[in-house]
Amino acid sequence: MQTSKFKDLLRTLFRIRQPRALPPAGPKPAFGTSIVKDNLKMQLFLAIDYEQWDFLTAQGWRAMDYKSNRRRYYRVPRKAVERLLRADAEKRHEIHQRILDTRYPARYLH
Repeated sequence: MQTSKFKDLLRTLFRIRQPRALPPAGPKPAFGTSIVKDNLKMQLFLAIDYEQWDFLTAQGWRAMDYKSNRRRYYRVPRKAVERLLRADAEKRHEIHQRILDTRYPARYLH
């Protein structure tokens, strides 16, 4: 654990960090899968259709790869995810923007 923190510190000091490119959008995720965008993570506890997945991928959300992921994300609250997934196409952009603009407290960081 200490080794990874030391590596992170060195990367920061020597400005080795580079923004990662957005991976290609994969197939529609299954029920219960987590998807991520920047420093946010939401769990899809409702089944989504292809239109909703197309909207989310257009906004930059991608299915999460657990194997090599050591990043920490702010968990989007369940009610906000439910509101987004149940919204019609007109309201979806507004709700999505509110999710992105919210400053999440540290207790949501996982």
